[in-house]
Amino acid sequence: MKKIIAIMAIVVIIIVGFATIKGQNTSTKHAKNGKITIVASTDFYAELAQTVVGNHGKATAIITKDNISPEDYEPTTAVAKKVSGTDIALANGLGYDTWLNKLAKSSKQTQLIRIGEDVLNEKSGTNPHLWNNPDTMIKTANYLADDLSKKDPDHKSEYQANAKKYISSLKPVTSMVNELKENSKGQSVAQTEPVFEYMLTAMGYKVMDNDFSEAIEEGNDPSPAALSSLKSAITDHKIAFIVNNKQTTSSTVSNIINLAKDNNIPIVNVTETIPNGEHYVSWKLDELKQVQNIAQSQK
Repeated sequence: MKKIIAIMAIVVIIIVGFATIKGQNTSTKHAKNGKITIVASTDFYAELAQTVVGNHGKATAIITKDNISPEDYEPTTAVAKKVSGTDIALANGLGYDTWLNKLAKSSKQTQLIRIGEDVLNEKSGTNPHLWNNPDTMIKTANYLADDLSKKDPDHKSEYQANAKKYISSLKPVTSMVNELKENSKGQSVAQTEPVFEYMLTAMGYKVMDNDFSEAIEEGNDPSPAALSSLKSAITDHKIAFIVNNKQTTSSTVSNIINLAKDNNIPIVNVTETIPNGEHYVSWKLDELKQVQNIAQSQK
């Protein structure tokens, strides 16, 4: 019996090894003889990937509608098939789009790039809304260009140039962030969810206690202490403004926003997913201009 089990184990190892080699050969063939295919979880990452891969590949997004949350998304069989046949799967990581991680790992052909873990070396539990830090987009563009250059060295110069082109396109955003940072003076701000936190930090604002926003993000009721703390910050005018994720609604959030309005605390409305028809730069500029208007009115 043990002999039979041993033989079966050897057969399984051989089959798995053959499948792995076959998958690796297929991936190389795709990169060398045809267009490199990239599937991203969201459209703003697909936009980045398409700019970097340029004429030598095609990047597409799984989620393209602003009313679909990547955190709650359930992939269809067609999506699973699409991911299994792609060369690179570009995921946000950090638990934000675990469904893409699973689909990519089930394919021998698909290389998984998780921006949180692979590009930024962040750990699980870190705020996953990475795209709201312009540095994340810059580092991801460079990382992808380097990866594509290894896959397809004949076009390395183009991938590197394309990454620089993408980074250059972010200048309206990075310039406004730097401008706002000069005037933020480390003021305290609040948020209904930690969606925009990286951008707030980049602008030099100090985000007050996250207990309230993290509870809302998890779908839980904030503790009485967290709720009281935020209400006091609003009524005592201890915050410059409050950031509201307008894609999430609840009676608790509505009450806080109404309290802010009653106390003349400015509100910055942001979205977690990119509005339909927008691009990354126009999306971020619309949000940053709200902060700019508030900063100018408070001078």
